[in-house]
Amino acid sequence: MEKIYSLYNGKIKLVFDESKHTYKVNENEVVYGVTSIVSVISKPGLVYWAANAGAQKFTEFAKPGMVLDEVLIKQMADLIRSAHVESKNKSADIGTMIHDWLEQFLKAGLEKKPLPEKPVNPEMRNAIDAFLEWTKQNKVKFLESERKVYSIKHKYAGTCDAVAMVNGKLTIIDFKTTNAVYPEMFLQTVAYQKALEEETGKQFTHNLILRLYKEIPEKGIPPFEVIETTNHEENFKTFLACKRIYEWQMNGKREMILHNLINN
Repeated sequence: MEKIYSLYNGKIKLVFDESKHTYKVNENEVVYGVTSIVSVISKPGLVYWAANAGAQKFTEFAKPGMVLDEVLIKQMADLIRSAHVESKNKSADIGTMIHDWLEQFLKAGLEKKPLPEKPVNPEMRNAIDAFLEWTKQNKVKFLESERKVYSIKHKYAGTCDAVAMVNGKLTIIDFKTTNAVYPEMFLQTVAYQKALEEETGKQFTHNLILRLYKEIPEKGIPPFEVIETTNHEENFKTFLACKRIYEWQMNGKREMILHNLINN
């Protein structure tokens, strides 16, 4: 399903395909998304995570003294091979639902509508309670939620989780439910920042990652992690470098597809 967003006082129509998570400008020009661009950064930790997911699945399946025939060996191999996908999909589903609830909550507040009820799922509820606790501990005024952005100058698009005044500072906020905060997350936030500054003329002083815990931490430990940065220029240079690499990759794929079509 495609949705059209009017940006730059109606000069730009940004078309977002929710099912494909792709962007087009003025209905026909494809532009790359911020998340896709940043994906070019290597994440070696994922290799160890995938191996651990497979090992955990093996220990769940295998029992001492178990006799393995051809069918069981095949089943075990398939389970281990797909364990990381199963784990990733579960985490992604929960993370998406948490983001959806936060979007509903923020938009209800901005539009003065009834707030959504808290979910029953304990992991979702823990993350949402963590978000509410963070808002209590800080002076936060949300200005926009799920803001679509586009840079005319640099030709990229994206969706910013939230724009807010946080303790008197105009801030880009990105919500995370991951197990840690990684430096490349700030490449996303600075890309949103620069596109919004280009469109609105406003200057943002801070980018903020708000990581919400899905499990209740030990007593005395906050249920959230906040990391801020003001290193915008260096981060944006790195983002643009990622964009160049991503464009090179996509151009190479198109050339290979064309080559195969011509020669087959």
